[in-house]
Parts: sequence; C-alpha cells; structure tokens
Amino acid sequence: MRSSSLVRTLLPSAAVLAGLLVFVSAAMAALGDRTLRQGMSGDDVMQLQRLVTELGYPTPRSGAFTSRTKSDITGYERTTGLTVNGEVDPSEGKTIVRRAQERRDRMNGGSGGGSTRRYHFGERPLYEGRRGGDVMTLQRLVTELGYPTPRYGLFTRRTKRDMLHYERSTGLQVNGVVSLTEQRAIARRAGHGESSRDHVFPIRGPHSYGGSGSRFGAPRSGRRHGGQDLAAASGTPLVAVTNGRVSQVRYQAGAAGYYVVIQGDDRYDYVYMHMRESASAWVSPGQRVRVGQQIGRVGSTGGSTGPHLHFEMWTAHWFDGGHRIDPLAALKRWDAYS
Repeated sequence: MRSSSLVRTLLPSAAVLAGLLVFVSAAMAALGDRTLRQGMSGDDVMQLQRLVTELGYPTPRSGAFTSRTKSDITGYERTTGLTVNGEVDPSEGKTIVRRAQERRDRMNGGSGGGSTRRYHFGERPLYEGRRGGDVMTLQRLVTELGYPTPRYGLFTRRTKRDMLHYERSTGLQVNGVVSLTEQRAIARRAGHGESSRDHVFPIRGPHSYGGSGSRFGAPRSGRRHGGQDLAAASGTPLVAVTNGRVSQVRYQAGAAGYYVVIQGDDRYDYVYMHMRESASAWVSPGQRVRVGQQIGRVGSTGGSTGPHLHFEMWTAHWFDGGHRIDPLAALKRWDAYS
C-alpha cells in the first residue's frame, strides 16, 4: 500500500472529526452558550437541570434533555414568565444562571460567600449534597414514618437511596429530590402538618440561637441563665407559642424590661422578656390568646445589650410552684415547622 493511502486510512474522516468536535463542544459547553432542546446532552444540560431544581422546580439530573426535562422546563417557563416552548436559548440560559446566583446570594445574606443561614424544613428543595437542620428533620420524619435512614444532617448517597425507596413505596414522585410539596406531604403524614400544629416558634422573622452564653444554665454574675436568648431585629413580631391565657404584662427596669407571661393550655408557662414596648398594645392580663397570635415585638429593654428575646419555659406556674426547664429542644422542634 502506498504511504499516502495508508495515511488516509489511519486519519479519521471529516465526518468523524465533525462528530468529535460536536461531542467536545457539548461536553465543554456552559449553560447560555447554545440553545438546548429535547435530544441534546452535555454538561450544560446537566447544569440546567441542577439550577432549575435548585430554583424549586425539580427535574432529574442526567445530562440528557429528555421528554421529561422538556415537560419540566415548560412548567418552569410557564410559572416564571419566560417564553413557554420547552427550549432554552442562550438568553434564557443566562437568566436561569442569574436567578440561581441571586437566590444563593439571598441565602448568604448578600455576601456571596459561604452560607451560615439556618433553613426551615419545607423552605428549599433537598437533594444529594445538601446539609443542614432541614435535612436532619427530613431524615428524622422519614425514619418516624417507618423508612429508617441515618440522621446526621447531610443528604448523602445513602439518604438519596432511602428517599427513592420511600417515594416508590408511598406514591410520591420517584427522583430522590424532595421538593417543597413533598416535604409538606411528609410533615403531614408524620403528624406535623398545618392541621396538627398546636405550637409555633415565638419569633416571626429571621433569628439565631447565639452561642453558648445564650443557652439555658449559662453562667451569669452570681446566678445561671434561666432561659434561651434568641437574637432578632428590633420590631420583629413575637407570637404566642400555643393557646393559653395571659397571666402577666409588666415592666422590670434593669432586668426583664417589658415582659409577658402566658399560661399555656399544655400546662406550661411561657415568658417573653426585653420586649420593645409593653405587650398591653396587643394583649392584657386574663385575655385568652391563640397559637400564632401576636403579643408584642422584639426589643432591648431592661438589662439587655442588644435586640433579642429572652424566652423561658416553666412547669405550672411561673413563680407559683413551678420551675424553669431548658426550652431549647422545644424551640428547635417548633422552629422546624414554623
């Protein structure tokens, strides 16, 4: 065989080279580089599926633009005001990237760095790789429902496998992604849905639990801290954690500041201290209150160095035969469903 013929035999044809270039281009493409439609595949398709899921519209992440992906994208377009055609042109792709980044920035407090935000169960979609208290709540509820999965607050491959089993067994969408709707269904099945809630978290707004000095029993000058401090912006609404009756609406200079005491129907007393102003603007002694009813606002009155709620929980009754107990476990439980 002549050498020129041998070279032509060994070299790939123009068609093969073109195919290779298309493959490399698809593998290296980023969302927004090209129009994506059913039948295509590549890293940009995988990125599209991941970001749309992150934005609260779960779709399987396979890297292939399937008919299911088209259906999910059409649903996302219809809900979010984009052109409804099941195709993602470069402009739409860049919009999705921007929206996902803006969402992350909001979750990070606008810093663009690593997030320390605490998520409530039912606030964001959960899937492999996510971590936090909401993941721990998911693992606990699914275990309570008879589908055990390790509980450590990280959505691992094992968690995904267990969730697929749970979804398959209970008639939910089988994709290993726990959407907001699915989380509400799980909470309802575990007996923690809206209809069964008899307690809510006392603060209606962003808050934090602070460090060890905020805890029940933390050392103070000549005494121990009698409650749990919860930091929040001044003016954030405070609500009754359960149904009950207001027993005290008072002011104590240099200590509790403006405070209110509620005798709960659950036979516990709940004390709110350092309120911004007297609770008399909302409630009065002897008045019945319902769970979630506003009773005041976060402040920094009395012996306080910054806006926060000092929250105490007593057996019946406050300074009348009862005693303080650590409210942290109850607060975190209510926080998960509020």
